Amino acid sequence: MARLILTSPEGQQVVTLAARNSLGRHPDSSIQILDKIVSKEHCRILLEGKTWVLQDLDSLNGTFLNGTRLSGSQPLQHGDEFSLGATRARFEQDAAAPPVDTAVAIAAAPAPRPFVTAPATSPDAPPARAAGGVGSNAFSATARRLETFEAAPALRGPSPALAVSAGQTLLTATPSPIDINKQGHEIGTQIAAQEPGFRPYREVAPTQMEADYERLRLSHELSREICLERDLSALLNKILASMFRFVRADRGVIFLIGDNGELIPGASLRRDGSEAAISVSSTIMNHVMRERASVLTHDAAMDFAGSKGRSMILNRISSAIVTPLMHEKDILGVLWLDSETLARFENRDLEMVTSIAAQAAMFIEITILGKKVEQEIVQRERFSRLLSPNVAEKVLSGEMVIQKGGQMVRECTVFNSDIRGFTTMSEGTGPEALVEMLNEYFELMVDTLFKYEGTLDKFMGDGIMALWGAPVVTKDDAVRAVECALEQMEVLRAFNAARRQRKEPSLEIGIGIHTGPVVAGYIGSSKALSYTVIGDTANTSARLCGAAGPGEILVSAATMERLGSRFDCQELPAVQLKGKEKPFRLYAIRRSNFAVSVAVAPPNSSRPPSRTER
Repeated sequence: MARLILTSPEGQQVVTLAARNSLGRHPDSSIQILDKIVSKEHCRILLEGKTWVLQDLDSLNGTFLNGTRLSGSQPLQHGDEFSLGATRARFEQDAAAPPVDTAVAIAAAPAPRPFVTAPATSPDAPPARAAGGVGSNAFSATARRLETFEAAPALRGPSPALAVSAGQTLLTATPSPIDINKQGHEIGTQIAAQEPGFRPYREVAPTQMEADYERLRLSHELSREICLERDLSALLNKILASMFRFVRADRGVIFLIGDNGELIPGASLRRDGSEAAISVSSTIMNHVMRERASVLTHDAAMDFAGSKGRSMILNRISSAIVTPLMHEKDILGVLWLDSETLARFENRDLEMVTSIAAQAAMFIEITILGKKVEQEIVQRERFSRLLSPNVAEKVLSGEMVIQKGGQMVRECTVFNSDIRGFTTMSEGTGPEALVEMLNEYFELMVDTLFKYEGTLDKFMGDGIMALWGAPVVTKDDAVRAVECALEQMEVLRAFNAARRQRKEPSLEIGIGIHTGPVVAGYIGSSKALSYTVIGDTANTSARLCGAAGPGEILVSAATMERLGSRFDCQELPAVQLKGKEKPFRLYAIRRSNFAVSVAVAPPNSSRPPSRTER
């Protein structure tokens, strides 16, 4: 008696040989192999006299006998092994016995799942039997699985070429759609029905326990490789490099979802290290995104033939594993692994890649969130230096939006101040003492500025430029600017009293305020941007500051119109400001009419000469 011990990713089966045995993908084969890289009529096993002969039928992918591709025919000896596609066969021969006819379908799809045994080619042919009833038991087990399959129509999948189960899509090795006819044939797609995750060890077979351990070990290695990586680009490349250690892929790409929802390549890698471009199939990618499910295809061009995906043929995409990178319910991107070899991947590869992809997605999410936190910290620090704390919080929370680039602001109040006599002071003061004094002075002035919700534009030597009305607009921007100026004069008076106690010279400042249109926004280079305003209003404010004497607050007529009767002020003689054709009207603010009186300037008759007058 002679028999074959057939081993495929489906499992193992014993088939008793008849005098003539055909192996192939065609349903009429006595031993049907459901594997697309197996030819319809792949090979034969014949009994010639007392010798069993293995004959290859010019199959495309060949029959390999004891590791060598078979050419023509060759006698079989007990213990010989040959392979076709993903199926391995061991030839065993016992004492002479009359052969029997058999017809068995061997599923080459890469996972433990239901498969179908084709009926005998002759109505009179008995089912396969082996010594000790092994073949009969195997056949019965197959029949029971077939009954389970037919009793559960939900397992058949939503389309002829696709079968979905447990969040995974398995595209098996077949060019034909599912066709389960009256005889119980299953030609083509099979269903992956394994349960995800780890089961209690008492319920797990030793082989499954080994596989689970291997998954756990590889996941641990991946975690160790990438857990400390915080650079996103380096992280993605490490994930791909790790994938090549786990699966026999030739190429890999990780896509991340951009701001507009499009997929953007984040990293690509080839096993050989070359930098050639890697093309992928948009058909498969769209399917993965739409179904939120992993795809394993042994022959992409055939599996997605209905979509007319020419790119799969042009780019030589044969076997592929494509899985979404999902963190909780969000898709962060897609992981693509492919091979130019048909049926390169097995279902355990799909399991492994899906598991690793979930873990990788977690690290990607952590890295992306880390970058966002870093950016928010930088933005918070930047805004906290420009805006008052309460306004900065509104901007960061999204309540207020600061647009990049310039935009016209119809009304903005621009504030400028600087120290009088600073140049003379700096000549007699050491640089360290001078910087320390300026820092102490600026700290007090900016705190007051933020108290009135102004925006710090910039420091200019000993000067300060600030804004009200950009980027945040209030109905009393001009009033806030003047109140800030009055309080700064009070704060400066207390600052000078402390300096005099230390035998240090006092500081005197002049302030100019003007209201009008400006262009506001982030201005600068791609490497250094700062929020500022430009335009005649800013220039005029600086000119008013230059015209102000020590301890004097000068405002323009445009600003004065917005103050009403809130402040005690005095109109001064018009002055000729640089860049202005006509003399410019200006007012000196002396105190607020709705607050504690603040004497900030002597009467006009004894007003110290301004810089313009000097």
